[in-house]
Amino acid sequence: MHSELRAAAPSKLLGLELVRFVCAMAVLVWHYHHFAMIGDASGMARPHAPLEDLLWPFYSFGLLGVQIFWCISGFIVYWKYADAIAARTVAPGRFFWLRFSRLYPLHLATLLIVAALQPAYVALAGEPFVFKDVSWSSFLLQLGLADQWSGPRPMSFNGPIWSVSAEVFVYVGFFLLLRTFGKACWLIVTAVAAALLCIWTRATSPALICGGYFFAGGAAAEFLASERARCRPVEARLIAALIAAAAAVAAMVFGLDDIERRLPTLLLAIAPPLLFLAAQDWRPLDRWQRPIHAAGNLTYSTYLIHFPMQLCVAIVVLQSGIALPLSEPWFLLAYLATAIVLGRIVFIRFEAPMQRLIRAAMINRSPAPVKA
Repeated sequence: MHSELRAAAPSKLLGLELVRFVCAMAVLVWHYHHFAMIGDASGMARPHAPLEDLLWPFYSFGLLGVQIFWCISGFIVYWKYADAIAARTVAPGRFFWLRFSRLYPLHLATLLIVAALQPAYVALAGEPFVFKDVSWSSFLLQLGLADQWSGPRPMSFNGPIWSVSAEVFVYVGFFLLLRTFGKACWLIVTAVAAALLCIWTRATSPALICGGYFFAGGAAAEFLASERARCRPVEARLIAALIAAAAAVAAMVFGLDDIERRLPTLLLAIAPPLLFLAAQDWRPLDRWQRPIHAAGNLTYSTYLIHFPMQLCVAIVVLQSGIALPLSEPWFLLAYLATAIVLGRIVFIRFEAPMQRLIRAAMINRSPAPVKA
C-alpha cells in the first residue's frame, strides 16, 4: 500500500469485497436477456427466465448494482485518498495515473474486441448486437472514457463501460473539490442533493447521479474512520443497522415498482449504512480471505468482458443456427461460471500485469519519490 494511503481497513474490508462480487453477479444476471436479442428477437419474457424464484431481485433490479458499485468506489477512494488529497500530499498526476492503470487497459482491450466483432455480427444479422450505436464519434468518446461526461448518451460498443465513464468524471471533481475545500461535510451533502434533484426531476445526468452515490459512499468511509466509530463500534453498528432497516421498511411500504425515482432514492439511504456494516471487522470472514479477495478482484473484469463474451456467442449462434436453451437453469449457470472463470484469467494474465507495468513506469519516470 502506498505511503499516502490510510492504514489497512478492519478485516481487510472483506465484507465490501463480497458486496462487490454480488453486485457484479447482479449485473450479469440483469444482462442475461441479451441472449434473447440474438438475430431479430426482441427480448426474453420474465416468466421464462431460469431460476426466477431465486434470482428475481437480480432480474428485476440488477441494474442497481451499478449504483452500488459507484457507492463502493466512493468508499474505497475516500478511504485511500481523501486525507492525502486534502493535505496535498498526493500529486494530481499520481492520483490519476493510479486510476488510469486500474481502469484503462482492460477498457481499451474490450472496446477494441467489440469494435472488431460487431461488423461480423452485422454481416449476419443486419444490425449491431444490443448496443446499436457503433459510430466513429461514439468510438472516439469511448476511447477517452468520455461518452457520459456531457449528459446521457445511448450505450455503444461495450455498453457497460458507460458507468465507468461517469465515474471517471466524478474522480476529477472529487480530486479538485477536496484539494480546494478539504474534507468538508457540505461537499457530500451537495453531491447527494444534486443526485436526488436529477433523479426526481428526471433530468438524467449520469455524472451527477454517480457523484451522489460516490460521495455517499465516502460518507460511510469517513464515519468508519471517525473516532466515534472506532471508540464505540457496537453503537455505530447499531445506528447503521437501524438506518438500513428503516430504509428497507420504507421500500416495503412504498413499493418497489418505481425503479427510476423511488428505488434509487432509497438506495442512496440504504447503501452507505450497509457499506459501513460490510466494512466492519467480521472475524469469521478471515478464514476465507483468499477466495473473498479473489472474488472481489474479478468484479471489474467480469463486468467488462461479459458483453464481448455474449457477442461471441451471438455470432456463433447465427452462423450455426443452433437455438440457445435460455430457459434452462444449467445454461444460466454455465454463462455465469464462464464469466467468472474468464474474469479470473483476464485478471491474472492481463489486468493485474498491465496495472503493475503502468505503475512501474510511473515510478521509473518520477524525478523524486512522492512525499508521504
